[in-house]
Amino acid sequence: MKRIVSCILAAAICAQAGLFAQENEPSEDYVLQQARDKYSSSNTRDSGVAAQQTQDPVAVIEAGNLTISISERQDKPAASASKHPYTPFVLSFVPGLSSPFGIWDTSLSLGSIGSITGSVYGLQVSGVFNIADGDIGGFQGAGVFNIASGSVNGFQGAGVFNMAEEANGFQGAGVFNMARKVSVAQLAGVFNIADELDGVQAAGVLNIADKADGVMAAGVINVAGKAKGVMIAPINVADELDGLAIGFLNFIGNGIHDLSVDYQFDTDMTYLTYRSGTPQGYAVFYAGQPASKLFMNSEDISIGAGLGHRLRILFLTADLEACVELPIDPDRLYEAAERGNPELLPWSEAFGSLRVSFGFGQRRGFGAYFGIKTDVALAGSGQVPLHLRSSYGESAPRPLSLFGENFELWPKLFIGIKF
Repeated sequence: MKRIVSCILAAAICAQAGLFAQENEPSEDYVLQQARDKYSSSNTRDSGVAAQQTQDPVAVIEAGNLTISISERQDKPAASASKHPYTPFVLSFVPGLSSPFGIWDTSLSLGSIGSITGSVYGLQVSGVFNIADGDIGGFQGAGVFNIASGSVNGFQGAGVFNMAEEANGFQGAGVFNMARKVSVAQLAGVFNIADELDGVQAAGVLNIADKADGVMAAGVINVAGKAKGVMIAPINVADELDGLAIGFLNFIGNGIHDLSVDYQFDTDMTYLTYRSGTPQGYAVFYAGQPASKLFMNSEDISIGAGLGHRLRILFLTADLEACVELPIDPDRLYEAAERGNPELLPWSEAFGSLRVSFGFGQRRGFGAYFGIKTDVALAGSGQVPLHLRSSYGESAPRPLSLFGENFELWPKLFIGIKF
């Protein structure tokens, strides 16, 4: 109160001084214009703040033709952040025919054919489609498609497709799912697309993620930019993968892509081997035949597949591989393919094969390596073919008892060249 009275007295004194000197000083119009300019400049400086401010007059002093107003600054409350008004429920036949009319935030939206709402914090269900201009906190389900412009915090399920800005929960669709960011799971019959994945992507054909941390599993191909975790598909493609790629063809920018030829001294076997994946885990596929019979006939051919792991040991790089090898008769293979009957293949003749090889440096690009290949079978089973029954040049296997079973081991030295 004292401050206000002081301001009033000071203003009155200034006003009297102005009246006394108005004969020799600039006109009052000029003074008022200067005050307006200063007031306008003050408003311009304050226009950048979020809260709008007003001035309500507290006191008014009149001295002749000059009026002085003393005001207090007051803040107006900020406007509501909600894009749409709220109603507890929305009943819709098609967009435009709904009760209440318009676009509303709601807790329950039911549509015969389709509905358009704002944010839904509860349940949105329609026979054909749902469109939410906002977030979903709960469940959004439709027979054909769902679209949410914001985040889905819960479940989004549709017969054909789902689209959302973010899916912090579960997206499930018969054909495809799309989201900028996925935090739990995307499951689709055909394909999934996400900019960022932190969880699981599973699709019948294709998964795409620019950045993935979790599991990508597809019936045909996975494609990722930078990935961490596991990729499972016949074909896996990634710029960078910190984890495991399980597939027939793995094209990983920082991974393993080896094509090599190795030769066993004791058995005269020559193997062509393809390795694809990452050091943590890669796929191995190979085929072999005695060197003396290459391109001469189809006798003593075998094929194999397995998984491997690469690690550094001092100045060497070691490959540890566990495989299953199967003797193949090309005539029987052709017959099985022609009849579409894989049972015609000699699956009962398959045997285990463990391979350990060592190379210098990082084993990238062209280079030589050496190692040991050990064929494994149950003792007395005769599953290891005769031409592979060599144990460091001897005809007797090395016995091994494990888990109550007796095995026979046939270790052989080999050398190889990697391209």
